[in-house]
Amino acid sequence: MIKKLFNKKIYFLLTTGFIAIFVGIIGGVVDIIQPQNVIDTALHLGYPLYFFTLLGVFKILGAIGLFLPKAYNKLKDVVYAGFTIDFIFASFSHFSVNDEFVKIIVPLVMLGILSISYKLKE
Repeated sequence: MIKKLFNKKIYFLLTTGFIAIFVGIIGGVVDIIQPQNVIDTALHLGYPLYFFTLLGVFKILGAIGLFLPKAYNKLKDVVYAGFTIDFIFASFSHFSVNDEFVKIIVPLVMLGILSISYKLKE
């Protein structure tokens, strides 16, 4: 009974849903509306604000793309690659400006969750 509850599909939905909701939807909207913390981060990292607008749009599209049906697996692979690049560059950007360890490691943790989602995708 418990084995049926925690099958591959459940883990896929949990990991993919986490990335889609927190990084894709919430993160994307925050990047687009650019509250003060996004402005401060952009200045601190040396990125122009328009970069975050486009990043936000791509995050939202990526969140949608993570749940495309199996027929679109090649497109889903592009979405996974996009999030992978986002997480690696986020981590490296914070590392490059000598930010605290947590700002460097959080994107890599997200990359780990994304990797689990990718491994479990149908």
